[in-house]
Amino acid sequence: MTIPGGKLQVYLTSILIIVVSAIVFPMHTFQPVRLLAVLSEMVIIGVSLVAAYLLGNRELHRGIPLGLILLSLSTYFDLLEALTGMNYYEFISVTLLAVGFPILLVSSIYHIRERKKRMSEFSAVLSNSLDGILLLDLSENVLYTNKTACDLLGYNEEQLKMKKLSDFLSEEGERKFREARSSLFAGQNVSAFEVELITSGESQLVAEISLVIGRNANEDPDSIILTFKDVTHVRRIESALVEQNRFQKVLNELITEVLESDFDEETYKYFLMKCVQSFPRADAAAFLLREDDNRFHFVATYNYDFEELKPISFAPEELIRKSSDEVVIVKDYSVDYKMDSERLKRIIKGGRLLEIKSTLSIPIKIDGDVKMYFNLDSFSSSTAFDDEEIMNTAIGFGKAISVLLWRINTVNELRRQRELMERLSMEDHLTGLPNRRAFFDCAMRQIELSRRNGEEMAILYLDLNDFKGVNDTLGHDFGDELLKSVGKRLSNVCRKSDLIARMGGDEFVFILPSTGKEGSREAETRIHQAFEDPFSVKGRGLKLTASVGIAVFPDDGKTIRELLIVADEKMYENKENLSKESKRVTIT
Repeated sequence: MTIPGGKLQVYLTSILIIVVSAIVFPMHTFQPVRLLAVLSEMVIIGVSLVAAYLLGNRELHRGIPLGLILLSLSTYFDLLEALTGMNYYEFISVTLLAVGFPILLVSSIYHIRERKKRMSEFSAVLSNSLDGILLLDLSENVLYTNKTACDLLGYNEEQLKMKKLSDFLSEEGERKFREARSSLFAGQNVSAFEVELITSGESQLVAEISLVIGRNANEDPDSIILTFKDVTHVRRIESALVEQNRFQKVLNELITEVLESDFDEETYKYFLMKCVQSFPRADAAAFLLREDDNRFHFVATYNYDFEELKPISFAPEELIRKSSDEVVIVKDYSVDYKMDSERLKRIIKGGRLLEIKSTLSIPIKIDGDVKMYFNLDSFSSSTAFDDEEIMNTAIGFGKAISVLLWRINTVNELRRQRELMERLSMEDHLTGLPNRRAFFDCAMRQIELSRRNGEEMAILYLDLNDFKGVNDTLGHDFGDELLKSVGKRLSNVCRKSDLIARMGGDEFVFILPSTGKEGSREAETRIHQAFEDPFSVKGRGLKLTASVGIAVFPDDGKTIRELLIVADEKMYENKENLSKESKRVTIT
């Protein structure tokens, strides 16, 4: 076990005094007066030693207890000189006094200076602390406060010292404080906890509070040290991040749904509804799409009357934001009131213009150009979208929608190209009628349907008479134009359920569902009647005829190829039965 320096000095001094006294005192007899003087000086020595002992336990300069011990020894040797009359005791006493007193004086001055310096530094630390500090008595009156606490609570130091802690706490906050205080005084560890503090402006700040018990010299509780820091902004950011993550999750799910569907008007509405429901503080929304006329049109709305707004469009310079490609917050709607009365009336009625307090307008860009604006509106607050976190969410949202629309446009373009290729592969390039491939595809499906339903189906095979003569006389370009005219006229002969296709050259074929022999003969008659009027091609008139062959499922064949063979054979039989005059083309 180690003995502190101050205590060791006192122990050694006491032993020295006892040893010397044991030697000196028995050698002399004392008179009562001198004995009283001795006892008085012994008391002084004892007090000095006790003081040195106690001060040796404190954070004092080591010279202070040393100086007191030297002064005690000086007094002791002065006592010895008075008892014995020996001068060298007086010399020792004076020497110890000459050494001890300067040591005590210098050490005391140094200690006072250091104490003031430490107090100044401690006070500076408290004053400049980023945390608010309140020193409370056990009745929770404010005894001391630092500058940060004054700034956060909105009071000066004198005003705070006139208040109790309960003046700053809500009912819930006071309950939390009471629980923490009870646990603290019960000797339990109390973690920092959050409460809402009421400031001078009746606003609230979220504070993280820590409590420590202050104690007096007897280690008895006499105060409560309360430190707190403002975490309002941190909690707001955390809340915004939670909302942003929730919105991002909804957006990702929504994008997946949209990509799996056709992005039509209903998809727009569904998309808007989900965005408004999940986007922080939004009450309504609208999509404005720039169409081929370079004007922005309403293509979908949520919480607005879309039918009322649908006829409205805007030139880029008529928009409040004037084609800006940045996310902006709109609070001034005076531009809307400058448009013509008809559109203004519709916007007020269908777009609830008078109710809108704030608009978050998000540009949707594709290939660097603004193709759409996505507007989110708030009916409740003009500051609904002022937070930086919401702006960041909007910027990210705009980029995501841009990618989505680019993807949708790409998918739609690929679909259009595919449909075009599919259509071209099934369409005769000259007449626009279904081609041979389309005929066989439709005929096979129709024959299966007729077989399943037990119905008849007719095939009519048509060949133009003397078409070779037209090509030889007037050229193939003229012949192609004539084929186009023939195709249009034959299309008018068909019912909606019928199909006419060009098989190649001057041959055409009809599919007549649910048609027997009698119905097919009626169709043949209509075809011949269609050829009674001359065809007008490049300013010239042509009178021509056609030969037709008929085959009926299932009597003439069970497959499409069997039916085509029968119809082709009958067509040539009919052609052979016509006179040369009947088959010849008349050109005028």
